[in-house]
Amino acid sequence: RSMARVHPRILALDSLRIFLLEAGNDRLPLLILHGFASSALAWTGIIEALGTDRRVVAYDRPGFGLTVTTAPQWKGLDPYAPDSQVLIALELLERLGIHRCVVLGHSMGGRLAYELAAARSERVAGLILIAPAWERPSAPWLARLLRRRAIGLVGRALLRTTSPLALRLGQRLAWASSPPRDIADGGVVAVSIPGWEERLWRVTCATLATPKTPLPALPRPIPTLMILGERDRIVPNALTRELTAVWRVRGAPLQVVTFERSGHLPHLEETSRFVETVKTLLEEVEDGATPPR
Repeated sequence: RSMARVHPRILALDSLRIFLLEAGNDRLPLLILHGFASSALAWTGIIEALGTDRRVVAYDRPGFGLTVTTAPQWKGLDPYAPDSQVLIALELLERLGIHRCVVLGHSMGGRLAYELAAARSERVAGLILIAPAWERPSAPWLARLLRRRAIGLVGRALLRTTSPLALRLGQRLAWASSPPRDIADGGVVAVSIPGWEERLWRVTCATLATPKTPLPALPRPIPTLMILGERDRIVPNALTRELTAVWRVRGAPLQVVTFERSGHLPHLEETSRFVETVKTLLEEVEDGATPPR
């Protein structure tokens, strides 16, 4: 099977230095939004497979991977806060010259993809939500406590010493079966990037400081594909199934596909099936036909 060549680069958005991966060109582009404690690099294989006949872009959100900030604020906003992420994604799309695309989001990136569609539905031709995590943790009182200098110093030190083990354990929980050794070792690479603990600490505090808000309504029907892992131990599927039942009653053009052998990472656990499922949705969106399934 042919694979696209993936091009990494850094794109400056004012005080942000966004690390992104790109492949392909032409046709309707696909934007990939990774989940918590992940990176665009985790999607390299998917980008290679899908970038053979269209443009595919994935980037590291502030707080993760190789994206860095050069100032405490971005356009007057906390670049690590959940409320800033839609604006950052839109700014990135503008700089890349992408005016309309399909947006794929995994886990917490799934909620961001949905929020992007709710904010600017004319820019989103379709949604692909992979094991979406709809509920963000929120505890403003805890965020205030963690932001105290002494507690912050201790917290960062704990991150440095415990994160490699925690990431390995997280990988084992995320996979329905034992993850391949190279995947399991990827967590160690993630915490070897200079300054990672500061960025992770800041995104954690910013997330906890954000009050819980209900999901906004989509201003228009948007073709949506949900891919769930039947054996997901990270994000239970119950809430997604409740939401999809309501959206279907409202006539949403929605497809739900369950991967029986997968946990929280169906794109890694059943890659071939995942790629073919996503390709089908992309072609249906381009053809203007997305029957519910």
